[in-house]
Amino acid sequence: MADFRPGAYNYKTLLCKNIPDLFLDKFVARSHFGRFGTLVNFVLRPRRMTCTVSYATEAEAERALLEGGSFNGRQFDISYAENENSPAQKTEEWVDPDVQAELSALSAPWRSDYPAGKTTKKTSSSQSHSSSHSSASTSKMPSGGGGTSTSRDRPHTQHEKELESLLRRPAHTAEERYRVLDARDKLLRLNQAHKRSKNRHNSSTATEGYCPDMCPEKERALREFQRQVAVYELQTNSDELICHERALKQYSRSSADQETPLAHELRGEPALHMTMSYLMHEIMDISDNPELNLGDWFHFVWDRTRSIRKEITQQELCSLGVVKLVEQCARFHIHCAARLVAADPSVFDSKINAENLTKCLQTLKYMYHDLRLKGVQCPREAEFRGYIVLLNLADANFLWDIGQLPAELQSCREVRQAIQFYLALQDTNIVRFFKLLRDKETSYLSACILVTYFTRLRVLALQRLIMAYRAPRKNEVSSLPLIYVSQMLGCSDPEEAAEFVEHYGLKVNSAGRVALTRMHTVESEYKLQRQIELVESKRQLSVGECICGEPLPPKSLYLNHRPHNSFNEHGVLKSVAWAAKDQLPGMHAQIEVPPSRRSPPPSLPTQSFHRPPNADSFFKVPMAAPAAPGAVPSTMFRFVLPQPTRQAQQERAAFEDQQRQAERRRVAELEARQRAEADAQRERDRQEKMRQLQEAEELNRRQQELQRQLKEQQELEKQRRLELARIKAEKEEQLRQERLRQEREQREKEQREKELREMQLRREKRQTELTFQYYDELLKGDIEKVCRQELSLQKAVNSCYLDLVDSLIAEMAEKERQQSIYELGLMRLYWRRWRNYRGIQQQKDVLFNQLPLSFAAENPLRLIDGRQVEESLRLIRRYRQGEACDYKKLLAGLEENSWLKLDLWRVLDQCLPAKLPGARRFYKLILMLPAGDNGLQLNYDLDRGLLQQPQAPDARLEPGGYIRGLAQNVALSVVKVRGDWNQQDLLQADGIVCLTGASHFPQLGQRLQQLVRASGCPDVALILQYPSHSHVDQPQPPLEQMGLRHWRIFPLRHSGNNRQRLLSHVRSAVEFLAGTRSVLDLRQVELREFLIESLGQELFRQLKYAADRDATIRKGSRESPQYCVELYNEAVHRLQLVVGEDLSTASRLPEELRVFVEPMSGIVTLDTNRMEYFEPGWERPERRRRIVDLMERSKLPTMKPLPPREEEQCQWVLDYAQQSQQEELVEPISLQAIKFLERSRQDYLGLVEIFAGERLQYVLRQELELPQGLVYKVASLKQRFLTAWYYEFQAPDYKESVRELVEESAKEQEQLEQEEAMAMAEEELDFQTIISRAEAILERCQKRRILAELNSPKDAAKKKPDRDAARPDPESKAKRQRLHKSLLD
Repeated sequence: MADFRPGAYNYKTLLCKNIPDLFLDKFVARSHFGRFGTLVNFVLRPRRMTCTVSYATEAEAERALLEGGSFNGRQFDISYAENENSPAQKTEEWVDPDVQAELSALSAPWRSDYPAGKTTKKTSSSQSHSSSHSSASTSKMPSGGGGTSTSRDRPHTQHEKELESLLRRPAHTAEERYRVLDARDKLLRLNQAHKRSKNRHNSSTATEGYCPDMCPEKERALREFQRQVAVYELQTNSDELICHERALKQYSRSSADQETPLAHELRGEPALHMTMSYLMHEIMDISDNPELNLGDWFHFVWDRTRSIRKEITQQELCSLGVVKLVEQCARFHIHCAARLVAADPSVFDSKINAENLTKCLQTLKYMYHDLRLKGVQCPREAEFRGYIVLLNLADANFLWDIGQLPAELQSCREVRQAIQFYLALQDTNIVRFFKLLRDKETSYLSACILVTYFTRLRVLALQRLIMAYRAPRKNEVSSLPLIYVSQMLGCSDPEEAAEFVEHYGLKVNSAGRVALTRMHTVESEYKLQRQIELVESKRQLSVGECICGEPLPPKSLYLNHRPHNSFNEHGVLKSVAWAAKDQLPGMHAQIEVPPSRRSPPPSLPTQSFHRPPNADSFFKVPMAAPAAPGAVPSTMFRFVLPQPTRQAQQERAAFEDQQRQAERRRVAELEARQRAEADAQRERDRQEKMRQLQEAEELNRRQQELQRQLKEQQELEKQRRLELARIKAEKEEQLRQERLRQEREQREKEQREKELREMQLRREKRQTELTFQYYDELLKGDIEKVCRQELSLQKAVNSCYLDLVDSLIAEMAEKERQQSIYELGLMRLYWRRWRNYRGIQQQKDVLFNQLPLSFAAENPLRLIDGRQVEESLRLIRRYRQGEACDYKKLLAGLEENSWLKLDLWRVLDQCLPAKLPGARRFYKLILMLPAGDNGLQLNYDLDRGLLQQPQAPDARLEPGGYIRGLAQNVALSVVKVRGDWNQQDLLQADGIVCLTGASHFPQLGQRLQQLVRASGCPDVALILQYPSHSHVDQPQPPLEQMGLRHWRIFPLRHSGNNRQRLLSHVRSAVEFLAGTRSVLDLRQVELREFLIESLGQELFRQLKYAADRDATIRKGSRESPQYCVELYNEAVHRLQLVVGEDLSTASRLPEELRVFVEPMSGIVTLDTNRMEYFEPGWERPERRRRIVDLMERSKLPTMKPLPPREEEQCQWVLDYAQQSQQEELVEPISLQAIKFLERSRQDYLGLVEIFAGERLQYVLRQELELPQGLVYKVASLKQRFLTAWYYEFQAPDYKESVRELVEESAKEQEQLEQEEAMAMAEEELDFQTIISRAEAILERCQKRRILAELNSPKDAAKKKPDRDAARPDPESKAKRQRLHKSLLD
């Protein structure tokens, strides 16, 4: 067994924190974690929002850890749980017999009723006599404890002995107490099973429970150490410890493997009433607290009430008290139907709640029926008969059930009111339905049941409103006021009505009216809100009083109760608790002994026993039977005790006699106590029978009294009906007289109205005649005018119609003519094709007629190609001319069944990929053979099995190597290596096939590694041949340490057809190598065009586009020219990374296959992606470094900030041009830059583009021996250069760098001037040297001034009055004109 240390991790258990709210439903959580394996245990802690999940295996837990951390998109924390100290570990170890005897004497007062598995032979007669009396007395105890007499009549098994030894252990923690109680229950079940096996003829009856607590003691211990304690059951200021006074029994789902509960595990009817009283007093009323979690509250109460109902069913209880319990459970579910109607489905499911309510009502129906058969009338039956009817209003079958009830129940107020709701629902009379609901006679619980019909009724009412008020025309939409719709639907306020109609697709406009359009079909039903005004306002009592149905029982029913404890103050199971007799009614008072009468454990003499230092292990020594006095202690015991003297032995003997006498007294007391208990039990049984008889007589008396009162009520009801009939007849007579008077007045009124109508009709007839006369006179002239207008319009329409028809006919005729021309062209085309095809067919027929009968072609189309049939035609001519046949030439390459040889060209044609359709493919293969006889045999088989001369018409062979040729558009070179090799022959290989035997396998590693290094090929296929009589267990090859990219072993067993099997393996190896061949996506371009295109206009166009889109780039490019320089230099750097990438390890075209490269057709260009056309030496690193150095020189130097004054700007441009450009081109480049600055002052990107383009051209012109082509990786170019890298570009602090550069240049200039002054002072210059230097300086200044004047027209206009004073000399004017002309050019 593994050693679980504290702090270590249990790799089968997971701890989940911050779990989703849906996991508060254990079914949802178990379903989620059950997907990953078998659940062993699941512990949910709602208060902490955590849970613990245990799996059967570590693999399942690991899978859940990796995949189970998400539920419906919600992430939560999941990790392995830490191990805890297991209190159920073995603590037995060997001790000295003397010490064991003394410890056994200490534990004597807590002796069990079960005898030990082994008894000592040396026992006194008094002890055996007392034991027989004890067994006889215990056999008279009630059988609910498990029948101890049966256990004494049979031998004990090893399992029972282990359980008994476990019962004797002290228990100090919750888990230890659970282990002890569980062992007690297992032992009781074993005794019950043995008893049932002896009495098989006895019929089994329901178990009657007598647990006195609200939660059994064993379940309390189990839930405490498993941390399954609800928040309402915790001790104050604790998150783990259970409060035994508040603990309620938890519901457990029934299963096939669940054991039948024992009597002490089931609560009796008083305990069930105490549990329900605690729930109604302490738990149910807290649902009105707004800070309460309703989900936890509902699941807790539902679980505990369901546990009560389950125990009622298990014990088959049926009495008025039990009926009251089930009624209270049903009222709880009815209350929740309205209180939690708006809760989330994960918290409250109305369907499950209705199902539980139906089960409660069904149980009540059976109980009412059974008690009625016994003559007992339930006082609340009428109320719940009404609830049953309300719950089944949609099913008319309940009327038959009502007909089977007694007359007094059929006519009760609750049933009559429920039938009125049924009639309103059947007529869809929603107004009457809600009127009855608001009636004061409708109780709160009845209204809670009716909440389930609100949505259905309102949908039907909304449909009736739409049908009644819909608009008569199709395109019109009618509407109703929202307040009216709210009243018709029975909503509490207009907001609720608006939300309801919008859910079904109707719209509410800004005027507060509902548009009566078509209702939508919704996927989910409308989620009803809390009906506070209609339903919850009817509740005038607390929740507990409402569910109780009567005044609440007193709190003393559960406050004065103390939970049962089967352990004594030392943590040992009490002797009377071995059979759970201490929980029987009345036994608790008998077994409680006052503290003064209890005899403490006898103390040992101090001189004969010294307590060890580890006092905690005092009660952890196994409680075995006392050892014999004469037993010799073992030498393995480590304690050193003093040798006992004669006096000590006498004292020990006296002490043992006292112990035996105390034991006999205890046995006698126990027998007397048990006899008293039996007598008391018989007396209680007799009193119980008398009490039941008295209750039956009292029930009969009450029944007779009720029948008498019922008769009196019937007589009073009869008299009341007669009085009502008389009053009704008088009222009817009065109504008849009143009706006659009203009819007479109505006839007189109708006569007067008739006369008035006749006068009105005559007046209207006269007015109509006059109106018709006036109309005839007016219409005569108007009709003639309208007819003339209609005639003119008709003529215009006819003319337009004729013109339109003529144009359409002309257009259609033109289309028909074009269609005819097109069809004639098609006919000519297909006629020409048919004629050509027919000519080809005739040529085929001529060829077939000229062929001999033995000739056959694989493809008939090949006959058209003269090159394909040239050999066949040559044979035909030879046959007709009678020439002799040269069979050696005819059968060249066809010896020994050449059609069975391995054609490597065909295999590679099927496996090698092609970059372009029809492009040739190149492949170099190395065959490595072993030395010795095995190598000779393999060499012979390869020579006979490989096709060395391809038979394809376009085949081409070249000398050199083992195989070197072209066939099927595949150029192949095969090099066979057996002994020493030449490294030049192995370069640029694409694959290595190594053939070796099992005997040469250990020496293969070094030779193969040398071959891989020499060839540079990392792909190897190993064909391992071993004898047919031996077995090879796939040896671990030394290939993993060689740095190979792809490798595979093909085992080959030697057999009779070894050559065919060898060729099959060689074919598989070649297919594997051809499939694993990886070729980089390379491309060759012309170097100069590539650099100009990449770093020219396209780059700056992208940068300008990015400046328009990105604020950072736009700001930097407008504020500082150095930022633009950094952008350009970054682009050059990124292109350097692409150009300078090392390609020396990339695959290249083998030199021996270059003869098979087909020449390029058309214009020869360097832009290609086919490796065979790359320039020689493209992969050399020194060549690529030259290109990188060239690009480094194309970078721009640092550019200072632009001066604010225009005169200084010209000087700034000239200085930068001299710094970055060729001396001869400084002036034109400066003029171009100054002209650009004049157009756009803030666009530094354009300015840098001018300098960068000229700089690149200058560098390319300087490099004369530059390579023409450049090969690069397409993926690297896309990744490093073609992406939008400039959006993420972080330029250095260019302001600081420019400032430092300016300061440094100023210092250098000052130092240079000082050096020149010192040099001139030391140097003696002649007059001509000084004059030449001065003229050069003046000329340079003149050029700069002219450039400034040409590019600043505004300043020149301002200084126009002084032009005579500043007029240049003729030479300066000529230079200005020359620069101006160059600027214009």
